[in-house]
Amino acid sequence: MSDRQEEIGEAQVTFRNANETIQASADSAAILGNVPFVCECPNSDCTEIVRLSFDQYEAIRQHPTRFFNHTGHEQSSVEAGAERIVAVADQLTVVEKVGVAGEVAAEAYPRRS
Repeated sequence: MSDRQEEIGEAQVTFRNANETIQASADSAAILGNVPFVCECPNSDCTEIVRLSFDQYEAIRQHPTRFFNHTGHEQSSVEAGAERIVAVADQLTVVEKVGVAGEVAAEAYPRRS
């Protein structure tokens, strides 16, 4: 099971890194309103877009083990024991990686101080 959790953590870290680039670009372009981010579920074929305000995005990013998914995309990770649900609002689900997946997410956190 820990191999699967590690795979899940690594996949979500990849999407988080892509979203960090999107956030930086949107910030430098002074985009107003919600920004289209890619879903951070572990499915590499996922093409869902999650729209978040800068404040929502930053609130999630304050935690090295938190990610956001399009609602419903968290199911396989929860079943694998790789995450727990933190919050659900409309089409947004915030999750927190746990166990091996949490360790992978924390080690790869791009905002280390």
